[in-house]
Amino acid sequence: MIGHVFACVLAAAMLGSLAVQAGYAAEPSHLLDGKTFIGRNGEKGHSLATDEQEALIFADGLFTSASCEPYSFGSSEYSTRVDGERIYFEALTTSPSHGQIAWQGVVEGDTARATFVWTKKRWYWDTRREYWFEGTLKE
Repeated sequence: MIGHVFACVLAAAMLGSLAVQAGYAAEPSHLLDGKTFIGRNGEKGHSLATDEQEALIFADGLFTSASCEPYSFGSSEYSTRVDGERIYFEALTTSPSHGQIAWQGVVEGDTARATFVWTKKRWYWDTRREYWFEGTLKE
């Protein structure tokens, strides 16, 4: 039994080490700090954007969606991964009353593109909606 536990711990440590070496560490990051991307978003499958302007803000190791703040989605830590000229990011924002939003995006030059999935679990049905964002670096 102890041998199996040791083998599992060793395998987990080795996989974690390989992930970090490959640049896939899901650790908090400050790589995009100080950057704000302004653009539009819309529901996946629809090319039309909402009328509302969106701002994705990276500051002090935190990610914030300005258009989600009125719904009590707070800032959250974000993680990054660099692949050549691209910086990939992920974040999970939560709201006490409106569920959570899982963000995945890429920054290339002055452009950010992201997809985000809003989910809210209820006792009578669950909500799951997918959205997109595209914006440019605020000067």
